[in-house]
Amino acid sequence: MKGKHNIILETGHVRYELEIKRNITVIQGDSATGKTTLLDLLRQYYQRGKGSGVVLQSDKRCVVFGGSNDNWKPMIEAENDCIVFIDEDYTFIYSKEFAEVVKGSDNYYVLITRKPLKNLPYSVNEIYGIKTSGKYNFPQKTYNELYRIYADEIETKSLESVIITEDSNSGFQFFKAIAKTKECISSDGNANISNVLIKFDKKKACLVIADGAAFGSLIEQVLSVAKMRKNVSVYLPESFEWLVLKSGLITDKAIEQVLEVPWDYIDSKEFFSWERFFYSILEKSTRENKYMHYSKDELPEYYLQEKNSRKILDVLPEEISEIIQ
Repeated sequence: MKGKHNIILETGHVRYELEIKRNITVIQGDSATGKTTLLDLLRQYYQRGKGSGVVLQSDKRCVVFGGSNDNWKPMIEAENDCIVFIDEDYTFIYSKEFAEVVKGSDNYYVLITRKPLKNLPYSVNEIYGIKTSGKYNFPQKTYNELYRIYADEIETKSLESVIITEDSNSGFQFFKAIAKTKECISSDGNANISNVLIKFDKKKACLVIADGAAFGSLIEQVLSVAKMRKNVSVYLPESFEWLVLKSGLITDKAIEQVLEVPWDYIDSKEFFSWERFFYSILEKSTRENKYMHYSKDELPEYYLQEKNSRKILDVLPEEISEIIQ
C-alpha cells in the first residue's frame, strides 16, 4: 500500500479524524482517552453498517482484528490493501512472527498499545495520542483527532557534547569527520543507545543522533535516561540518507518530489521502514558516479568535502549544527 489515507468516523455524539501515511502507526494513551471507543465504533460499523448509526469515510477498507491470540496469523494474512486496527490485548503484536507478517504485507497497521513494539521498525513521528478538540463548537459532539507525541527534534541542551550515533558506518563516519573538535562514538546499534548513555560519564553532555524512521520503540527509553541525566540532547532525522537527499547534492527534480510526499512513493510491501527506502533512492541515484556512489559501509570522500558536507549540515536544525561543529 502507498499513500496518505484520511479516515473520518462519527456518530451523532462523537467524531474521529485520523491521517494514516505509513505501514505502522501507533496510538498510545491512558484509559478513557478514546482508544477503545474508536475501535468499538469501527466494529459496530462493519457488523451492522448504516444501522449502527456510525458513518465511516475512508478510501481504504478499515478492519478491526477480532480473532484470538491463537489464530491471528491466517486471519491477518487473508487481508490485503486495507488498514488493520489491532488492540494491545492481542499480545501477538509484540512477537517476531507478527513483525515478519507486517514486513511482507501490503496493509497499513494501526496498533493501539502503551508498550513499545520492539520487533517493529516504526517511526518516532508516527506515535500518536488522541486529543479532544472544540473545533466544531458543538457541545453535543466530542471531536477527537490524533496528535504527535514526539517532535522531529528533541530539545537541545548543550553545545559541549559528545556525539553518539547509532551505527559505525556512513553516518558515524560523516559526523566523526565533521565534528573535528568533538568526541564522536558509535553505540553499535540503536538498541544500545540507552545503555551507552547510562554507562557514559555523567558529567559529559551528549548528543544522540539516530534514524527516527525506526526509533519508535526506543524513544521513551532514551528520553527517560535523558531526563535522568539532564544533559542529553536527541536529534532524530528520518535517516542519514534522508539528510543527504534533502541537502540537494543530487540535483534531481524527481527526488525533490519524492521528498515532498514520500508516502505516495513508498510501497509498504517493499519497504519495511522509510529508512530503507531513502537508502535505496540514494544508492541507485549515485550508482553511475564512482565518486558519489553511496555505500553504508564506507562513506565516499565526496560527501566529506567542505562544500558538500556544508550542504548536509545545512539540513540540520541550527542548534544541532552548532553542537556538531
